[in-house]
Amino acid sequence: MVTKSAGHLKSSNATLLTLRKFQKQPSQLWRGYTALAARNLPFTAMQFPLFEHLRSTIHDYRKRRGRFSGTMLEMGTVTAVSAGAAGSLAAVITTPIDVIKTRIMLSASGPGTNPHEVPEPLPGGGTQAQAEQAKLERAQRAARGGRAGGYAVGKEILRTEGVKGLFRGGALRGLWTAAGSGLYLGAYESGRRYLEERRLGAEEGQGIS
Repeated sequence: MVTKSAGHLKSSNATLLTLRKFQKQPSQLWRGYTALAARNLPFTAMQFPLFEHLRSTIHDYRKRRGRFSGTMLEMGTVTAVSAGAAGSLAAVITTPIDVIKTRIMLSASGPGTNPHEVPEPLPGGGTQAQAEQAKLERAQRAARGGRAGGYAVGKEILRTEGVKGLFRGGALRGLWTAAGSGLYLGAYESGRRYLEERRLGAEEGQGIS
């Protein structure tokens, strides 16, 4: 009973099942790394300069209006808003690269690993889901074409789905990036400000004593 249960858990482990697909071609695990770097580098290069510009602009505006207080709450809120806006804009702009990266990575685990594999034609009266799957398979075959895979996938998406296909999921990507960037940078700035205030308070206390 124990052996059977252990065997069932092993066979149902998603990680093990996925790794088995790459036993013959383990290099496929790194499929899409170049596209991943091509997405992250411009994303970061846009996000952080824009974030710093927005944050300094908001601080300057509040100082001119006489509303700047420098409290932990204010600094954290301004940082969160600036980071969210900058991250959202950078995410939407780099969505086409993210779409291409995703298609390339999906091609590594797609049906078969032969770059010359031809999928079966769609039967008459195929559903919309089948049509979408056919588009994905064409992009996957292009992605398995080697170093030019990213460019080939981009051309295939543009040809079959248009510009809209390259920005598929852009709104959702912008929303969760705004939330994520705002939360982690806002929390970081609030924590930094809190520790700084504690340090200054301790130094003042030592000076008085």
